[in-house]
Amino acid sequence: MRKISIVGSLNIDFISNVFDFPKIGETIRAKNFHISPGGKGANQAVAAAKLGGDVELIGKVGKDKYGDVLIESLANQGVKTHNIKREGDTGRTFINVDNKGDNMITYVPGANEQITKEDINDCLPDLRESSYLLLQQEIQQEIIEYVVDAALGLNDCKVILNAAPARFINEKIIQGVHTLIVNEVELEFLSKDYVHEPQDLTRQIDYLLHKGIKKIIITLGDKGAIFASHSDYKHIPAFKVPVTDTTGAGDTFIGAYTVAKTEGFNDIDAIEFAVKASAMTVTKHGAQPAIPTRKEFDEFFKKIEEDSFNG
Repeated sequence: MRKISIVGSLNIDFISNVFDFPKIGETIRAKNFHISPGGKGANQAVAAAKLGGDVELIGKVGKDKYGDVLIESLANQGVKTHNIKREGDTGRTFINVDNKGDNMITYVPGANEQITKEDINDCLPDLRESSYLLLQQEIQQEIIEYVVDAALGLNDCKVILNAAPARFINEKIIQGVHTLIVNEVELEFLSKDYVHEPQDLTRQIDYLLHKGIKKIIITLGDKGAIFASHSDYKHIPAFKVPVTDTTGAGDTFIGAYTVAKTEGFNDIDAIEFAVKASAMTVTKHGAQPAIPTRKEFDEFFKKIEEDSFNG
C-alpha cells in the first residue's frame, strides 16, 4: 500500500436541512439541524482512509472544542493526525441542504488560513514517503504553491489538485500538478479568460492541457465524470442511486480515485471506482458519516452483481 499525504482544510460543519433555499432577505425554517466533521482536506482524507488508503492529513485546527472533535474523529476513522497543528479558531462551514439533496455552502476559514511554510517544512519527512500528494483550495495559495514546489523535489510524488473552491491558480502551481480534478463550475472559472461559452467543455479542457496540466478529471454530478489527457478522452457515466444529500460526493470521489491509483488502477478504472463510491455517499446525510468503508463498498456492489446475475 502506497502512502497518501493530504494538505488541506479541516472544518466543523453546521448543516441545516431545508425545504427550499432562502431568497435574498428571506428567513426560512429548517426541518432539522446537526453538526458534523468536515472540510475538504478532512473529508478527502476520511474517504481515502475508509476506502483502504494509508493516509495522513497535514493542516490546522483551533484550540477550541471543535478542534478536539475533528482530530478525534479523524483518528477514529484511520487517518494519521500527528501533523495537524492547533492555532486560533477552528474553521467553520454553514451548509443548507434542500429537498433535492442540493446544497449551498458558506465557509469561514479560521485556522486553515494560518498554516505556514514552517509547518510544511516540519512535515517534509512524511511527504518524502508519499506516492500521492492531494491538495484543495481552502488554504492559502502561497501555501499550496510552497507544497507543490516541495513535492517537485520528492521522489515520484504525484500532485493531485482539487481546484475547489474556484479561484485563480498561478502558473507555478499548474506546472507542478499531475492531475487536476474540478467540477463544471470550477472548470468554467479556470478557463473563462479563453473560453467564453460555459458549455464548451472540449475547449475548456484543451485550454488547461495546453497550460501544462497533464491529466484533467471533470466531475459532472449525476452525469458521471470526464477524463482527459493529451492522448485520451473518455466519459464515465454515473451510477444511478436515490439522492439524499450531495454534500460529500465530490470529496468522496477524490479520495476514492486517489486510493485506486495507489492500488495500481488505470485512470478510467480508478474513476469508475470513484463514481461508485460517491454514489453510495449521496444516499446518506452528511459528509464524512456518509462515506462508505471499503467493506461496505465491496459488499454493496457484490450484491448488485449477484442480483443482476440472478435476475
